[in-house]
Amino acid sequence: MTVLFELHAEGLGYREIARRTGISRNTVRRYLRDGASAGQVTRPRRRSKLDPFKPEIDRLVADGLTSAPAITERLKELGYTGKVTIVRDYVRTIRQGASRGA
Repeated sequence: MTVLFELHAEGLGYREIARRTGISRNTVRRYLRDGASAGQVTRPRRRSKLDPFKPEIDRLVADGLTSAPAITERLKELGYTGKVTIVRDYVRTIRQGASRGA
């Protein structure tokens, strides 16, 4: 959104910048007031229920266990309260990374 800052530096007002860029006037005002750019992430990354258990999953997959339901059952013994879908998605990324590296 450097275009917004450039147009503002040329002396254009919020309404004219909004008209030229097609962005809401309030959005233009917010970006210029806060000095934020569109690519800047303002929220911290949301933690997953799976995050504390990822090292254990990595170990299980390295030992040859790639069944998400089986991994989920072992994690539940360690206190995992999530569902198998999250585990399945994570195991899939590990397997894809391993197959690309091979």
